Amino acid sequence: MRPMTLIDHRGPATAASPVEPGRLVHQALVDVWNSGEVDQLDALLAADYVRHGRAEDTDKNHIKQTIQEARAAFPDMRTVAEHQLVDGDLVATHWRCTGTHEGPFYDLPVTHRRVDIEGMTFSRLHNGQIVEEWESWSKSDLFSSLGVANLWEA
Repeated sequence: MRPMTLIDHRGPATAASPVEPGRLVHQALVDVWNSGEVDQLDALLAADYVRHGRAEDTDKNHIKQTIQEARAAFPDMRTVAEHQLVDGDLVATHWRCTGTHEGPFYDLPVTHRRVDIEGMTFSRLHNGQIVEEWESWSKSDLFSSLGVANLWEA
């Protein structure tokens, strides 16, 4: 059995090698989401990258669009990696995302409400890039934070 490493990003940052899997995933899931600099994903995600979600599978371009739309709707959005567990080429990340609804989001009027959601993303790496991810979070929590019923997805 390979040793696993638990990385708690709530503490002080530590130096990491350029190919350290936890750091690479942190860049994609936290740094890019917080900065909105989606072109950084071109180096972090493989050309054939796929993200498996609850409703559908998506690719790199869809993720870029999602980040841009989320940042327009929640301009103060902040994502934090609460915990990471690294096991070889697999990285599990428990994350939390907060923000205030100040822009277009679905067909909802701006609510100015603060949201706080959390989820898990499991990332598989190959040759220094993320090739596949599985994500799990509740859109119901997001919509209920906004004070609306989610009629689009149950």
